[in-house]
Amino acid sequence: MQDAPHREAFFELSPCPALVLEADGTIAAANRAWERLGYEANAIVGRPLKRLLRPSTADATLAWVTAGDDKKSVHHTDLRAAGGTWLAHDLSVGKLEGGRFAVIAQPRLMTEDELREKAELATANWQALSSALADFVVTADTDGVVQTLNRDPPGIAPEALIGQPDSFFMPISPDERPALRERFARVVSSGESLTYETRVTYPDGSIGNFQSRLGPIRGAKGIIGVVLVTRDITLQRRAEAARRVAEKSLREYMFQLERSNSELERFASVASHDLQEPLRKIQAFSERLSRKFAEELPQTGRDYIARMQDAARRMQNLINDLLLFSRLSTKGRSDSDIDLNKLLASVVSDLEVRIEESGGAVEFGPMPTIEGDRTRMRQLFQNLVANAIKFRRPEAAPVVKITSEVEGEGKSAVAIIRVVDNGIGIEPRYRERIFGIFERLHGRGKYDGTGIGLAICRKICEQHGGSIDVGDAPGHGTTFIIRIPVHAVEEKQGA
Repeated sequence: MQDAPHREAFFELSPCPALVLEADGTIAAANRAWERLGYEANAIVGRPLKRLLRPSTADATLAWVTAGDDKKSVHHTDLRAAGGTWLAHDLSVGKLEGGRFAVIAQPRLMTEDELREKAELATANWQALSSALADFVVTADTDGVVQTLNRDPPGIAPEALIGQPDSFFMPISPDERPALRERFARVVSSGESLTYETRVTYPDGSIGNFQSRLGPIRGAKGIIGVVLVTRDITLQRRAEAARRVAEKSLREYMFQLERSNSELERFASVASHDLQEPLRKIQAFSERLSRKFAEELPQTGRDYIARMQDAARRMQNLINDLLLFSRLSTKGRSDSDIDLNKLLASVVSDLEVRIEESGGAVEFGPMPTIEGDRTRMRQLFQNLVANAIKFRRPEAAPVVKITSEVEGEGKSAVAIIRVVDNGIGIEPRYRERIFGIFERLHGRGKYDGTGIGLAICRKICEQHGGSIDVGDAPGHGTTFIIRIPVHAVEEKQGA
């Protein structure tokens, strides 16, 4: 055991990679000579030797090393360098105490033919790899002289770069060359790799944006050059710039739209209120005129009064609908649990006179309980049922059927409600148009109304995070499909 320190000294001072191997092939110790293969000694301790051997010959080599016989011969094999290159070595093995083995790897001198073959293989591998890459790959020596290019750079002849002094920095914009020189010097001196973005100025004056990674090329005596892998991201940066401009324009447009909507809502509210008083006077004085002087007026005069009263009544209905539409945007929701069975029963009760006069009927099956604004939900169903009664076919009494189902569970549950009637129906080309404000598909003389009712219905659904659409109806009639979250969602501003 007195020779142990001497053996340790020789082990560390050996110019050849050496290691101590456990009986199971695990590396127990390694000397500093492994740095020549790109490894730190401590980094390979604890790893199996097989990881450093070619997979095709690893088992045979490991069996030779651990056979247990003192070997005076050597074993030819390849060791894997840290960069993935296979290097030829001759292994010598000796037995140690405790079933361990001492292994020394002597770099094997290659013949001229072997060296030429290896160089040709390395060149072929480099060309295949670099040509397959979409990125530009440039190598240069430590003085900044370009050695290889994997493809011709746009607008620059390869001979203007390869082998030319300082050519590694030439394509870069002059204002960015100092930063590149600093990165270059740092890679050469420290061996670290750097990632950065830069600009290239082409001979035609155009500018390209590139994302680059600069790393060292290591040789037997240290760093012998640098490799630059760079990707053209010019189109990507242009797209990002265009997106930023578009997003800015969109934000400005949304701001203008919100302000315009707000001003329109205020206008509708103010105008409607300001119209109320003169309209009331028209209604009041026309009523007095009819009551006190109707018998003294000729038939033409009485007809004028009737037309004036009818126009005032239509104006009053329009003002009321405008006020309601305006309040939907300016007044927040007041959510609570709504039993739609009770709500529909109340709606049918309010419309009882109209339903009886038309000889119609309203039927609804089991309905869910949802969270929402009770007043707005009532307005939604009242408008739909009233429309179904109004737009009926002359030859058939109106029948309205309301059904429901719930899709999903928990917070994602959605109530799907169908309001189906047997009325005059809606042509497919008009199914979206009818939800616009003031949209009417029929003349005022045939069906009264302001053209705001369905716009109100859509606004109510959207404010509850839902939707309303027109679906296909069996035979005659219309089907309105309402989708409303069972649980209240945050109210959509501007909806």
